[in-house]
Amino acid sequence: MQKNIVFSKVKVLIWDFDGTFYKPMRILWQAIRQAEYETIRRYTGWPLTRAKVEFDKLHKITLPSATATVASLCHIPTSVAAVEMEKYFDRRLFLKYDQLLVKLFGGLRKYRHYILANGSVRGITQSLIKLGLNPKIFTEIITSETTGVTKPDDAGFKYILSQTGLTPSRHLMIGDRPEVDLVPARKLGLKSALVWSQTVDKSADLTLPAVYDLAGYL
Repeated sequence: MQKNIVFSKVKVLIWDFDGTFYKPMRILWQAIRQAEYETIRRYTGWPLTRAKVEFDKLHKITLPSATATVASLCHIPTSVAAVEMEKYFDRRLFLKYDQLLVKLFGGLRKYRHYILANGSVRGITQSLIKLGLNPKIFTEIITSETTGVTKPDDAGFKYILSQTGLTPSRHLMIGDRPEVDLVPARKLGLKSALVWSQTVDKSADLTLPAVYDLAGYL
């Protein structure tokens, strides 16, 4: 694909966070999953074994989002579940300053940036600083605290479209999970880029082995 063919009209970059700003790490995903189980256990009083069983009954079967699954089992709003879970893990322990990421954003100053993620605003803000990025780069960090729901619900995408006032095709969604990040974006007419993947996915206009490669296509 030639440079600028697909994304020449893009003005807004929408970023997922976990697994997008950094290469997905199994050890971090395990920590997040344990935090989800712990939140369920604390709210329900169930032993850890039952918390795991009940989570697995719903997650990706009835509910596509882990945060929404926790919220359902705990009978709390999704936005509350997102904040509660982050009491039991700190992603900053797994992250470090990333000079290549800082360089990437240094070359993307002409774009308006949003984060649309399934964590909490506070946790993401703290993690951006750990990676070496100024949170002020981003016009807004949007989570379930803003919309009340998590991806793949399209409410976050629609919220951003309402804020920018631009046509969907002038937005590029960047993420690492096709079914959560890219499919809902494509349905609304946004462009999409899959990062940290060696396998081309039909839901992505562009597939990249590393997020750092994105600059070559903008």
